[in-house]
Amino acid sequence: MTHRESRSAYSSFLEAATRLLYDFDPDGIGSSIDAPLDEYEDEAARLLARLSQSETADEAAVEVRNLFPAAGQPLIDALWGALQRFKAASQ
Repeated sequence: MTHRESRSAYSSFLEAATRLLYDFDPDGIGSSIDAPLDEYEDEAARLLARLSQSETADEAAVEVRNLFPAAGQPLIDALWGALQRFKAASQ
């Protein structure tokens, strides 16, 4: 994989995770208050670093809940799916 492809995969994951966090809004700083769409961008970047080490959905759930204690299973499942797409695109 080229550096450009890797950056593209990372950008896609970051965009997807930011959107999911904004829509599910586990911290109440996104869609529930009509905040700017990029409100969760920093958290999504931190989450990627943690999730990329997860081998299973259960490990990912722990990482998501460490950053977002109020995260429900639908958000965790959606983030796990985004991570799997990122990993596939990064290979």
